[in-house]
Amino acid sequence: MKKIEAVVPHARLGNAFAALKELDLGGLTYYDSKGRGQNPTPELHSGRGTSTYRPEFNVNATIELVVNDSMVDKIVDKILGSVSTGLAGEGKVFISEIDDVIDIGSNKRGESAI
Repeated sequence: MKKIEAVVPHARLGNAFAALKELDLGGLTYYDSKGRGQNPTPELHSGRGTSTYRPEFNVNATIELVVNDSMVDKIVDKILGSVSTGLAGEGKVFISEIDDVIDIGSNKRGESAI
């Protein structure tokens, strides 16, 4: 089993969800995250637009999935195809090994729990 963590621009989160919905996934988790990469942060206007500032961090979203090994390439391809524009600094995908999974409700273990 593998864990896929994809840090993507928050504005493209809907694209990623739509692409992942096409696959037969057991589920996923996502949360809002902030980070600093190669992309400059956008300039924001405060109040009535009289002053501007540049935040220190970009607004991103992190998507987490635990899947069977056979699904990894399909999922990564869907994520990259739905959020990438080919520019540097758009996010990262991390893939790591998972030793075991336990479903709390059913007490199933291993691949049957995902």
